[in-house]
Amino acid sequence: MAGDRHGHAVVVGGGVGGLVAARVLADHFDRVTVLEQDTLTADTGYRKGVPQARHTHALLARGGHVMEQLFPGLREELAAQGAPVFDLGESARFRFPSGWAPRTHIGVLVQNATRPALEGCLRRRVLALEPVSIRSGWRVQDLGWDPAHRRVTGVLAAPTSEAPGAGLRPVAADLVVHAAGRDSHLADWLHRAGYPAPASRTVRSSTTYASRLFKAPPGVMNGYHVVGGTPHAPDVRRAGGVQAVEGGMVIVTLLGAGGEVPPGDERGFLAYARSLPHPDIAEIITAGTPVGPVYRALRLDNRWVLYHRMPRWPERLLVLGDAVCSFNPVYGQGMTVAALEAELLGRLLRRADRVRDLAGIAPRFQRRLARALAVPWAVATSTDLGWAPGGSSPRARLTRWYGDQLIALIPDSPRVYRSVYQVAQMVRSPVALLHPAVLGSVARHAVRPRRRRGP
Repeated sequence: MAGDRHGHAVVVGGGVGGLVAARVLADHFDRVTVLEQDTLTADTGYRKGVPQARHTHALLARGGHVMEQLFPGLREELAAQGAPVFDLGESARFRFPSGWAPRTHIGVLVQNATRPALEGCLRRRVLALEPVSIRSGWRVQDLGWDPAHRRVTGVLAAPTSEAPGAGLRPVAADLVVHAAGRDSHLADWLHRAGYPAPASRTVRSSTTYASRLFKAPPGVMNGYHVVGGTPHAPDVRRAGGVQAVEGGMVIVTLLGAGGEVPPGDERGFLAYARSLPHPDIAEIITAGTPVGPVYRALRLDNRWVLYHRMPRWPERLLVLGDAVCSFNPVYGQGMTVAALEAELLGRLLRRADRVRDLAGIAPRFQRRLARALAVPWAVATSTDLGWAPGGSSPRARLTRWYGDQLIALIPDSPRVYRSVYQVAQMVRSPVALLHPAVLGSVARHAVRPRRRRGP
């Protein structure tokens, strides 16, 4: 250790989770090495390792705030590429099962950008940090251990050009941060070292996606930056949305749930859009010029690996991002949760700096991470469980019922709409939805139909 800094940290995975982790680690380690299996160049756009990047991406307002703290000027850099910044209530036209949302000031600023644009900015910023290097085209295939298998001492990796298992090279590290995404093999690596298999929770997502990028003529969005809606159990099985992004382009994403699957061919894509109760989507498709084919994604389920509940956890190993908890992307939580995880990592590393010791940071991080995941997990899964209500708990059914009451109120209540989206953007706690004024509105709405059915 030099001064108050630690030695070498290795990050497994060069996606958003790995990049924000590397940004934080650079403040505390002499060297930070990011190992990414995809080959990266200065012009890298969409990557094989992130198939969901072809679809609409959302960095929630809370995530945007944390990203700006980690990377000052990031918003302006993206805006210079044409990525719009706007108030969600004033520049987004949403249709809910109960009707159109009111156009009103919400006080939540968000920014639209494609995943490659955001990831490219983050990568350039991280590479500009003196301690950081990125080794792309390298696949991590196992962990390195001390003789007792109680402490991780690094990783075993090889170029992706070589056959799996061939030519493994040890990369020593004082701390390993595993951010390898949905395809993580960490549980298998731990099992080989004698650790029990972690429990996990999976909530199936019936949502499927088909997306296409278009060059949009000026004015095609009619003054909005987002239009559309989402599926909602049990009746709204088809939905879609359009997001204005950088470079004068828009991403059109069509959604299906409860057995509906948007088609992947050009004619079917347009026909599906015309079947939606949102005519703007089909009009934007016909007005725009396609940039590439239609891409589809199926079965992006919610999955939480409960590493924090394992009876023992190795020292010097942290796992974050989709490798721990992945969400149905329709809720836009993944990148924001990754930013919050990096923020948590920074707090724990500052404590480790003071005591000049990394001992205990790994299990402490996993426990605190689990607490941070509780709310976004509940929000995502309570909605998806609506497609299989027989398998949901009474608490989940109550949460969903309350959410349905809020949705019913949105078209006629800017206050409820504002509260719902401030919570959805993670700038306010869900407790805000239990404010007496909101509770009163829900109670009056819930009682009104009963009175109509009376004698």
